[in-house]
Amino acid sequence: MSLTPAETAARIGAFIRREAAVAEDDPGPTREANLFGTGCLDSLTVVALTVHIEDVFGVPISDCDLFDPPFATINGMAELIARQPRPEQRHSQ
Repeated sequence: MSLTPAETAARIGAFIRREAAVAEDDPGPTREANLFGTGCLDSLTVVALTVHIEDVFGVPISDCDLFDPPFATINGMAELIARQPRPEQRHSQ
C-alpha cells in the first residue's frame, strides 16, 4: 500500500480522533499540533497508536521514534512513516 504523506496523516488523524474520543463537531487537533500538549495522546493512546501504525502501515516504531519531537504531531508521524522502508522494500534491498 503506497499512500502519500497527506493520506497517511489523514488516517493517523482519524485514528487519534477515535481513540481520544474527539466529538464530531470539534475540529480536533491540527496536523501540526503537539498531541501530547493537547491531551489527545497519553501513555495508553501512544501504545494503541504504535500498534496501529505497525499493523496498518507496516512500520515499526522504536523507542527513539517515540521521543523524537516530530512524533508529537500528525504530520511528523506521517513523515516518519514515509521515510521507513516497508517490509517488502526491506527484503528487496
